[in-house]
Amino acid sequence: MAFLALQSDDELTPDAAAAARQFLASHPGPLSNLDRTLLGSASVFSAYTAWFALRDELIPFLGERAVTLFCFAISDGYPAPYPTTFFRRELELSGDDPLEPQVTEAERLLIDWGRAIGAGASSVPVGLGDAVEQTFQPKLRLLLTAFAGLMVAICVVTVVGQVPSDD
Repeated sequence: MAFLALQSDDELTPDAAAAARQFLASHPGPLSNLDRTLLGSASVFSAYTAWFALRDELIPFLGERAVTLFCFAISDGYPAPYPTTFFRRELELSGDDPLEPQVTEAERLLIDWGRAIGAGASSVPVGLGDAVEQTFQPKLRLLLTAFAGLMVAICVVTVVGQVPSDD
């Protein structure tokens, strides 16, 4: 049994049910096990699904593939099996080899920085941070850093909460 409960539709509070309906209106498909876990609280669900808004802000700057590589690197560096499996599958479905992707210099930097953040943000090498600063403009660095923070938070919830993988 998971440490954090997966909420069935019948167990959702009215606020959580409304949050789920609103989320599904813009993200069609079934709710994931992570979604069902977060729906134990409408405010928790709202906070964590802000990940999608930040992702959508990053994509025009970096592209969806680079953002997915960054997410995979953070979750793999943590390590967090649930998001790592999810992002590995996303990369494989798009034709990438998650373990040996062909990448640009900027994507390589995002992968290296993401792995370092996932392994422990306080131990990111100074030189790596300097390279990120030289490569990305201030607003993009802010978006990437905040997004990485949400990605690490998702790793914490899935690992500590023992969230089971989706089928």
